[in-house]
Amino acid sequence: MTHAAIVKAARGVFEAAGAEPVDPDYILPSDIPLELSGEAVRARLCVFTDHRGNEMVMRPDLTLPVAGMEAARLASGVNGPKAYCYAAEAFRLPAASDDPMEFTQVGFEWFGKDSTPYEDAEAFALVHEAVRACDVRPVAIATGDLAVFPAFIDALGLPRVTADLLKRAFRQEGGVRALVEATPVPIEADLVPTLEAATPEEAETAFREALQARGIPLIGTRSVSEIIAGLRARAAALAAGGLPDTVREVIGALAAVNCTASEAADQLDAIAVRYRLSKASAAIDRVARRMELIRDLLPDLKAICSFRSGFGRRFTYYDGFLFETLGPNLSERQPLASGGRYDGLVSGLSNGRATATAIGGIVRPDRVLRAKGRGA
Repeated sequence: MTHAAIVKAARGVFEAAGAEPVDPDYILPSDIPLELSGEAVRARLCVFTDHRGNEMVMRPDLTLPVAGMEAARLASGVNGPKAYCYAAEAFRLPAASDDPMEFTQVGFEWFGKDSTPYEDAEAFALVHEAVRACDVRPVAIATGDLAVFPAFIDALGLPRVTADLLKRAFRQEGGVRALVEATPVPIEADLVPTLEAATPEEAETAFREALQARGIPLIGTRSVSEIIAGLRARAAALAAGGLPDTVREVIGALAAVNCTASEAADQLDAIAVRYRLSKASAAIDRVARRMELIRDLLPDLKAICSFRSGFGRRFTYYDGFLFETLGPNLSERQPLASGGRYDGLVSGLSNGRATATAIGGIVRPDRVLRAKGRGA
């Protein structure tokens, strides 16, 4: 199959499922993906300044601009579920030396459907129907659920500031480990004015002045507001007494969950039982039921599905089930298909003026070709 034939085959599957074809804006204000992408992805964004001095970015995927379209539709007063599909270009600096900067994504986004394990499994099955239509067989499928860690943290009954700090750290690769292993250190004196500032503007000014006094340039992929939020959470957690040993044990046990997808619910349940975290049962039940449905819909894929508790944090707008499908001749950083749930994104993009459940998935034709042993 040629690249064009793969695009046609995958797009045909998504169109047959009733999705409306779209090709949304190529260019977005940079604050949207900068706020909603994990640090590893932010470093790969194609950012530029337009003729008016505004910082803009080429769309790094199709989910963000399509979700923006849906947020605008719902905010205008039009209601009801909606499904979109596309075969369009996205732009990111390569994750691997042999990846292109510009590539095609063929995918779909569903909004307003029920947010249940059945819809998760249905979306997963649709992506893999498209993969089959491209005449390629997966060699491994990595899955995760970004709702599991917050559910366990909530079940621990921690002070809100401590729970929020842990949840925020979870969205950063290695953030929880650094937090758990760190020795509690008081906030530095020159950062106290940042914490005591009355407004966000005053806090940012105080923080920049502290950096300037230290001679430290502001480099990296986290925004000033994110750094300040982290400082506030750290100070609040210190005031609340830090992390109890039980919390450290639970986090360590969760981090060790790396198994077949069929074993995931049992391993999570064992942790919940050991530490008497009955309030985490709903999240665990969802993991179990989803895998049962995937097994029923696609029994041939059961053997290659794995589950890892920390999987899937590169885009921070995802908040539930995620998966990446790997093929031959590709590294673990180069899935040929992927997808996930992001029920909170529409609300975030519309500043709370609209809400909608959401899940989507994509196929990468260039990687399908490489999985077949051919160059893109």
